[in-house]
Amino acid sequence: MIPSLSPSAAAMERFVAGAVGLREPLISVAVPGLPTLPDLKKLARDRRAAGLPVIDQSAGDIDDVGQPLHADLGAWIEQTRDRLVAEGASELRRVTGGAYGYPGNYQQQYLSVLNILAQSWGIAGRTLAVHTVSGRAALDCAFRGMIAAAKLQKLPAPYAIVLDPLAWSGYQPLAADLDLELIHMPAVPGHGLAGSCEGLRSALAFAAEVGRSVIGVVPVVPSNPSGIGLSAEELARMAEVAAAAQVPMLIDAFYSPLDPRGHAACVPMAELEAKLAPEVLGYLGILVGETKVSSSQNKTASLIWCAPAGHDGPAKTLIHHASERLKTTNLYPRPQEALVAAALHTFPGGLHAAMGPRYVALRDARDAMRAVCDRLGIPLSIGGSFYGTAALVDGQGNSLLKDPGGQPLTDAKAVISALVARYGLVGAPGGMFSPAPEATVLVRLTAAVTLADVERVGAILEQLLEQARA
Repeated sequence: MIPSLSPSAAAMERFVAGAVGLREPLISVAVPGLPTLPDLKKLARDRRAAGLPVIDQSAGDIDDVGQPLHADLGAWIEQTRDRLVAEGASELRRVTGGAYGYPGNYQQQYLSVLNILAQSWGIAGRTLAVHTVSGRAALDCAFRGMIAAAKLQKLPAPYAIVLDPLAWSGYQPLAADLDLELIHMPAVPGHGLAGSCEGLRSALAFAAEVGRSVIGVVPVVPSNPSGIGLSAEELARMAEVAAAAQVPMLIDAFYSPLDPRGHAACVPMAELEAKLAPEVLGYLGILVGETKVSSSQNKTASLIWCAPAGHDGPAKTLIHHASERLKTTNLYPRPQEALVAAALHTFPGGLHAAMGPRYVALRDARDAMRAVCDRLGIPLSIGGSFYGTAALVDGQGNSLLKDPGGQPLTDAKAVISALVARYGLVGAPGGMFSPAPEATVLVRLTAAVTLADVERVGAILEQLLEQARA
């Protein structure tokens, strides 16, 4: 065991080591009738409106910590607008007499903003990029580009995307709409619930055995739902494995701005660009949700590929088809949201400084959640996101959630119902993120809450433990 792990993280390592199902490659299976994350969010709102007890741990928005962004951010946004307009971005200029304060136009991409975003990652080489209105739109564009590239290579269907051992449930409907399958990498001891080079090799071999053509690899760094990151060395090894298989690797870096080290250290694209061979870089890209730090609803997302000249064929194909999808759907970023993305990435002191009190509150809630699970011995992975995953088990690995007859709950829908009915806790069960049997005892927790909410979650966990001992 790694000595520097906290007690809760060490407990999660032990849980993963004993979870045989999680340690095998698995094809994702949608659970019929299982609520989506927006459904859970609505359930929490409805309970609150009805005066029922509720602790919302379903799908936190960053401003749920109850603190504002930096007081100077608004002025900085306007200064950024003035600077970009002076440099030639006339589509961002102020207008009077209009409803939105911007001139009407069919501006599709704000190149000045894309340049700022690429520079914030320290990317020095050529970049091919598109900017969209949301992470889901960017993923849809990316998946369509991957499918187009696979067809050009005449790869046989069915097609599949390789994801982390536990992966955000929103991938499922996006993939299903395109007849894509999702293959979860196995969880590898020592890597917790994150992806790994060893796990990727295993998933690729599994795909070959079951007759699936892998057309993309999407590690989420830091993970949603477990908050775990990957080192530059591990990312480099995974990129090399993917490139050797001629498979694009798109790093979902949506939550990297929340990492204590900052986004450019969490997903070190500059280091990867310097260390990887040009033919590997041609297959490497990132997906970034630039404004997630300010809001989950008003946001932008970009798809950026590092592709040196002469090795940019895969990236050109992907970006071309992503751009065609944007034309079809008109999911381009709105001027104000693109402007905010640029301002956040140029704010003096960086993104965390731009977040101001909001980041401090998030950091404190994240630390408090870890401290609660350390004290209780609950396995927890929370890392550098605002999401973490806890295993609702006792010290012997036995489930804390049981039916009235004392038998462990093994159904994801039953887990949701029990948490809500017994404790008012609206959380996302692990069955949303993995088809492995052991996922039933997992629940995603969010630190995008107040410290008082963390204490309430801790009280529920303590009550579960006391009931298990009785």
